[in-house]
Order: sequence, then C-alpha cells, then structure tokens
Amino acid sequence: MKRSVSAKSVLAKLLGSVGIPEKTIRNRSGREYVILMYHRILPSDQANPRVQPGMYVDPETFEMHIRYLNKYFQVVSFFEKFSTIETAKNLQSIRPACILTFDDGWRDFYEFAYPVLKRNQVPATVFLPTGYVGTTDRFWTDRLAWLLTAAIPPAGPEISGNPLLERIAGIQGAYEERLEAAIQLLKNRNDQEIEEVIAALKEREGIGVPPNERVFLNWEEVREMRGSGLVSFGSHTHTHRILVHLEEGEVREELVLSKNILLREGAVDPSFIPFCYPNGNSNQGIARMVREAGYHAAVSTGKGWNDGDASPFELKRVAIHQDMTASREMFGCRVVDLL
Repeated sequence: MKRSVSAKSVLAKLLGSVGIPEKTIRNRSGREYVILMYHRILPSDQANPRVQPGMYVDPETFEMHIRYLNKYFQVVSFFEKFSTIETAKNLQSIRPACILTFDDGWRDFYEFAYPVLKRNQVPATVFLPTGYVGTTDRFWTDRLAWLLTAAIPPAGPEISGNPLLERIAGIQGAYEERLEAAIQLLKNRNDQEIEEVIAALKEREGIGVPPNERVFLNWEEVREMRGSGLVSFGSHTHTHRILVHLEEGEVREELVLSKNILLREGAVDPSFIPFCYPNGNSNQGIARMVREAGYHAAVSTGKGWNDGDASPFELKRVAIHQDMTASREMFGCRVVDLL
C-alpha cells in the first residue's frame, strides 16, 4: 500500500510539474462539476492508529486544498448548484463548479474544518446520521478499529464459535491492512452478525470500549454553523445502516425519521434537503424512495464528475483523504481523476 501511494506521489509530481491537472480543469465543459467527498478533518497524531487512512485529512492539508480550489474552481453550495435552473445557468463560467461534502457529521468538523471554511468564506455540506448527533455512540467500524489495535491470536471455530471471527483472526498484514480487510468483510453482513463479532472480539481480548466521549456534532454546533451561511446540512439516514441490507419499510423509516428530525432541529431548509447513501450503496428502488421521502438530491460514492444530465439522485463524487492528497500535485491529480 505504501509503495502504491509513493508511486502515485511520483506520478503526481511529474504531471503537476507540467500543469496537466490545471489544463484538465480548464478543458472541462461548463456543464461539468465535481463533488468532493471528505469525512474527517483531523491532525494525523490524533487520527493514528485508530482512524482509517481513507477517513481523514490533516487540517493543514485541508487548508491547502481550499486554496487550490479557490484558484481553479467556483466552490459553491449544494443549494446554490441545485436550487433553481436559473442559478445553474449563472454558475456556468470559465471555472467549473465544485461542491464540498462531508459525511457522518464528526465533531472534528466543527473544531478543524469549520475555522478553515470561515477564513476562506467557502461553503460546504455535512451529511448527518441523526441518531448519532449529540450522543457518545460510535459506528461499528470505529469500535472494530479500537479492538483491532490488539494483536488477535488465531483461534479455531471450536474456540470462537464464530466463523467470521475466525476469518478476521486469520487476516495478515499491518494494522491498517487488517482493519480495512475486516471492515470490507463485515460490511456485507447484517447488524446482528456484526455485533456478535464485535462482542466476541471484546470477550477474547478483554479490551474495554472506546472512551465515553462525544465524537459527533451536537445540535447546538449544527445550528451555529448553519447560521453562518457557509455550512448546510443533509441526511445520512438515522442510524447509518446500509440501506440495501434493509427491508423497504425499514428504508422508508430511516429516510422519514431523519428528515423530520433535521426539520425539527432547524438544521435544514425544507425547500432543499440533500441526502447521502451510507457507504454509497443504493439501487433504483432506494433512489425512488429517497425522492418520495421529500429529498431533493442524493450523493453516492461512485467516482467521477457530473454534468447537466446526471440524475440528481445518483450524483458521483471524488473521495479525498490524506494519503492520496497530501501534496498540491496529488490533490490536483486526484480531483481530475488522474490518481
């Protein structure tokens, strides 16, 4: 993994030295726009070792990103891009549009990203899993990361009684590689199976739960940032469960409950409420239910740019994280899909 990132860094430096990313940006049609997908803005010494490399960007790196975007793009809000046809026409200028999005509503957005956005007067949209706002709960991925910091000795099924635990115990490699592989293995399992694996890991290792501290935004922070006019919010469902694993009634409940809470808390404007699919998973039926629930646009994790013909409920994004965008050249190449 490190060799791959290193090789891409060298490639980015070569492409950046002759201005290929910037030329690519200038050659984009006025109808094309890019939506960037961030998760956490967090100093590296706070992220390691329990935060996946693909889940965070260092605050200094983020500030560099903003300077780059301000130079080569129109950084606009979700509302500004999608609210009216007339606005969309006005946004077709020499520089393509860019929308900043942040998944999950982490508390570190308020601490580290929001000050950068204010300094540079740049808008962004944060997608909130409403059931986690203001709580000390954690996603199962973070609880798993906490447990996997311990070395897991191999154990046969006769000991663990859980074949999934046996497979996780057999994963080899560095911590980051084991964590990524374990998460990918469990993402296709239902809630009960995931919780059984986490409970079994806790029992085997004797490791306690993560510190009882709030890692997500609370409603006071949400309202303060919305009042700035720079930060808008959308739904990331209520419980952050992957929708393709749920029954239709459960999907509708996730969508409606989350939207109603956002409206009740004054976090959104009812005239435009965007949505984000957890883990990016959706299908035509789920996209239809999102629209029927009263949302106005939805983003996925499909990689790439969008144009005027893109379905507003299947919008693609470009994922941004520290190890792939630590330099100006790497960021430029990443944004235009050269890395």
